[in-house]
Amino acid sequence: MQNVDRPKALKPLMEAATALNNPILQKAKGNGKKVVGFLYQETPLEIITAAGAVPYFIRGTGSDGTEYADAFFRNLACNYVRHTYNQILDDQLDFLDGAVFYNSCDHARRIYDNWLTVPGNPVYHFIYIPKKRGDLAKAFYREEIEKYIKATEEKFGVKITDEDLRKAIKLHNETRRLQAELYEMQKGDEVYLKGSELIAVMMAGISMPLEDYNELLKELIAELKAQGPQYKPAIRLLYTGGHADSQEFFELLENQGGQIVVDNLGFGSRSSAVLIDEEKAPLDAIIDYYFDEMPAATRQMHTQDERLDQLGKLVEDYKVDGVISSRIYMCDMWAFEQYLMRGYLAEKGIPGLELEVDYVPDSQGQIRTRVQAFVESLKSQKNL
Repeated sequence: MQNVDRPKALKPLMEAATALNNPILQKAKGNGKKVVGFLYQETPLEIITAAGAVPYFIRGTGSDGTEYADAFFRNLACNYVRHTYNQILDDQLDFLDGAVFYNSCDHARRIYDNWLTVPGNPVYHFIYIPKKRGDLAKAFYREEIEKYIKATEEKFGVKITDEDLRKAIKLHNETRRLQAELYEMQKGDEVYLKGSELIAVMMAGISMPLEDYNELLKELIAELKAQGPQYKPAIRLLYTGGHADSQEFFELLENQGGQIVVDNLGFGSRSSAVLIDEEKAPLDAIIDYYFDEMPAATRQMHTQDERLDQLGKLVEDYKVDGVISSRIYMCDMWAFEQYLMRGYLAEKGIPGLELEVDYVPDSQGQIRTRVQAFVESLKSQKNL
């Protein structure tokens, strides 16, 4: 890779992704905006936006220990949960005005359970999202979303109207269109962003008001197109996994001679793959999108074929040479996902590398060695 001057719009986006708080979010708070924390993209974020608040992805970015959280969690709990809750107890997320959770996994749910015991906590609602599809499950889901809307209205003293929902859908769809355009720019033999940059730009989208984010995305895309593609990867990699918000980790993957050209992450390529129907009644459109239409999540039962087909399509569309997957220690959900991917990739003849890592990257030498060996094997297959 050559050394290039990076677009100006990239800097604030990277800053938002690599720290818990950022100047753009602080400015919004200063102007009276409320910030609502959430876990994962199955949370209908348009509801938060329709209430006039900013959706914010809760995470443990910047954590250097779990000494506070260890009093609440056993060592068997994944380190994403422990580091995130440690940041909560250390007041690193005290800028949140609200927080909403759902039954994503038992580990993450414990953040909700324990946070409720903290005086003055911002948690105001828990959504029960079915893990199966079907008419009965969807009817239950509608009831849960209606409860979520009511709880959000009560929390912030607002009335969420159909017009508010329509505006929120359009705003989020604008984000999805811009992000999809950015991913489209990664399909050529030469790409515009390093994978570590691309993933950080996507994380920034759940770290600040979307109005600001969309403007920065427009600036970034214009700057990138004016500059032209800057990188021609010898080895094109796809990254997939859970809890992927460590810039250090992605830079470690890319420093070994390969280049991440696309991801298969909930806040990454999957979040911009489908738009919400703007012609339907807004609540119906939101329910249809989150229950039926958005790319399936790992937690959803009987969707493994859909998830694997989606992975295969990304490999084909982005001309990927190899797939790197990682899971956090003690994450059973992603252990099963890696097992499923292993068989699928082998059947399709797609090289894959499985990593088991800490939420805060450790054993860097071991990771570096494994990635380097993987990339070298791919180069050998391509006679490079």
